[in-house]
Amino acid sequence: MNIRTEKQASALTQRRNDGLNNAAIKDPGFSCQGKVGEFVSLYLRCELFATRLQHYYQSDKRHKEAGLNTDSLSKSLEHFGLHFENEKLLFIFQGGAGKRGKKSARQLRNGYLHQLSDADKSEIIEKHSTLTIEMRRFLKKRIKNDKSLTCSTHIRPTSTKG
Repeated sequence: MNIRTEKQASALTQRRNDGLNNAAIKDPGFSCQGKVGEFVSLYLRCELFATRLQHYYQSDKRHKEAGLNTDSLSKSLEHFGLHFENEKLLFIFQGGAGKRGKKSARQLRNGYLHQLSDADKSEIIEKHSTLTIEMRRFLKKRIKNDKSLTCSTHIRPTSTKG
């Protein structure tokens, strides 16, 4: 791990949060297409946000994985002290085919955008409120100053028992 001064760690955290802010507010412009368009816009922003967060984590750990991965994303959140329930994380980012009525936002996005699935479009509309609430919650996450990146210059006092 690269040890940094508190000032360097704070600047790195600020740059990372700027990148997360950019991902969170970047609007691909699909929202004007109703519920499905709003869902697609939010999901794309979540995916960009998650990919950046995962990249920051992997940079700190000097470990690279290709593509968005829920295990790595979960570790990324934990690494930066960000709480987001694992079931909600899977509700947004679970990969694979999924089962009708229980698909994640990612599975619905894939089914609709890659196959123009009417069933996935209907599920997006049906679950729109819940999906968009959780995706917006995810996009609000920000990194706090990560003390593990700094070089500690003070010594902790030891207790003496008499």
